[in-house]
This record gives sequence, C-alpha cells and structure tokens, in this order.
Amino acid sequence: MKNFIETLKQDLLPEIFLIQDQTVKLENKNSFDSILETDNSFSEFIEKEWSIKCDGCFIDIFQSGFLGSYALALWFMEFDEDNWFSFKEIHTETSRFLNSYSSVSERTELRLIKGSFKPMNLDLPVIVNYKDLTVTVLTGQLND
Repeated sequence: MKNFIETLKQDLLPEIFLIQDQTVKLENKNSFDSILETDNSFSEFIEKEWSIKCDGCFIDIFQSGFLGSYALALWFMEFDEDNWFSFKEIHTETSRFLNSYSSVSERTELRLIKGSFKPMNLDLPVIVNYKDLTVTVLTGQLND
C-alpha cells in the first residue's frame, strides 16, 4: 500500500492532491474474516475504526483486481476532474496495485462504499488486503 501511495504522490498526482491511507491490521485470520462476512459487520468495523457512518450504504465489492483497477481509477478521475493526469496513467497504477497478488487467497480487493462522503461527496474506497490481513481507507483532498 505504501509503495502505491508513494508512486501516486511522486509520479502522478499534482502537489495539490493530498492522498492519505489509514490502515488497520487485524490480529488473525478469524478476526479478519469476521469483519468481511457481511456488509453489516464491515460497516460496523469502518464506523468503529474511523468514525465513518456507512450503515445502510451499498458496498460494491471488486474481488477481481482487473475490475477493481478500473473502479479505483474512475474514483481518482471523479475526484480530480481537472484531468491533471490521464485515465490511462491512473489505471496503470491501480492495475499494478490491485493485481499484484500471487493467489486469490492473497488478493488485494477494492470495496467502494457507495454514498456521499466528505470532502468531495464521492464513494469511499476501502482496500482489503487478504495476505496482510489489513483494511485501509483511502481519503483525498484537493487544495486548489
């Protein structure tokens, strides 16, 4: 995750685009699996860890890195419609990031919590890393 964020900051995103990742590492596979079991348990976890209310929101789960890479690239484009970078450029990075696993059981999965989340009133991207047992919320801010 850190390499992905650093690549975006150094090579793609303008200085005015602040991207942040907030990660929680689960203690064991049972804890990890229990929060992913239902949309409800996942929403409760997000609210508990980050105080982000998403109860009742639809959660779009992209188990496929191929599809998830397009969805995450679209989120970046929606976030920064000024076209500081091209869709192809951001998709190259999201594809590299979400398709970097060696087996499905070690995948990196995108979950988009649908809704209007501050500050840009966009969906909330959450990255679930099955290999590392981590859940990461991505947030951004434009300072222009």
